[in-house]
Amino acid sequence: MNTYTPTISTELQALSTAEQDEAPDSLEQAQFDTLLEQGKTLSAKLGTLKTVIDQHRRLYASTVPVLQKKQDSLRRAMVLWLDQRLKGEGLTARQERLIRRLICSIAMEFAMRGDRVMRALHDVHSEESLADIERAQAAEAEAYLKEAMGAEFGEDQVFENLDDVLHAKFDFMRKEAEARARNRAARRAKKSKLSAADQQAADDVESALRSLYRKLASALHPDRESDDEVRAHKTQLMSEANTAYERRDLLALLELQTKAQLPEATLTTALARKKLVALTDLMRERLTAIHREIRDMELQATAEFLLPASMTIHEASLKHHLNSRKRDMLLELRRLNEELTSVKTDTGLKRWLKEQTTD
Repeated sequence: MNTYTPTISTELQALSTAEQDEAPDSLEQAQFDTLLEQGKTLSAKLGTLKTVIDQHRRLYASTVPVLQKKQDSLRRAMVLWLDQRLKGEGLTARQERLIRRLICSIAMEFAMRGDRVMRALHDVHSEESLADIERAQAAEAEAYLKEAMGAEFGEDQVFENLDDVLHAKFDFMRKEAEARARNRAARRAKKSKLSAADQQAADDVESALRSLYRKLASALHPDRESDDEVRAHKTQLMSEANTAYERRDLLALLELQTKAQLPEATLTTALARKKLVALTDLMRERLTAIHREIRDMELQATAEFLLPASMTIHEASLKHHLNSRKRDMLLELRRLNEELTSVKTDTGLKRWLKEQTTD
């Protein structure tokens, strides 16, 4: 098997006269190198966080939904048993009222998830049908949103439930956001073109990125390789370089130096001063974007796995939280199973009903 050892092309090694004339000073290079190291650290943190969350998602999916399904089965069985028990004798009027309230409370949760049997049971034992309750909630939400968003919200629409109102709200907000974006674009179009300095800075960024990409592409071009393994490796790296260039991802372009086994400073030291300054600003933007990606990923994980807002997300903390939740769910399963067994005797049912009034 051949070992892949890339060579630096003559084009990559040779600096243009113009670039040499405007070589960056040591302070500018040091500043860029510091940001680059920060970027590598943050990029590694983002990659580790994604890996940890993906692994946890698989563990979570094999644990929590399974236990939740078992809990739902027992709670649903409780509703069905209580419904049957109401058809028997020996209950006081007060006990019957309490059982009906409990049936409605539990059945509503399942009905809201689309369980038609539970919806029917709720309506049998409730003075108000679930459809009426949903329409009342929708009307209340609509009135609130009309006051908050304006009378035009919900015009010519009939809301049957809260979900209809929420969908209308998000649609209304989307249309408003699109209108604001169009207005901003129109205002920008009316303004004069970029100042000479701003235009020059933008040109420097594009020129610097293009220089980096071309020099990297020159070293990675797969068509120059006869060895299949080397060509496949370079093809993959070239694809990553294309993606990074299209996304203007400076950090990804520079990290490809390591993947391609190119000398660490090969690309950046080949830049003229103006280009390095421009890329320093672009690197700062990328660091801000990575910070935002990390924050968004943590927020999504917190919502998805019902984590404490103050929890620092890493492998150990996720494992501890999942084990704790698993333990709590198993205890709840035991409690539900004991309750379902207990209520099937009159003594146990009456004791359980008494406990419900004291909770």
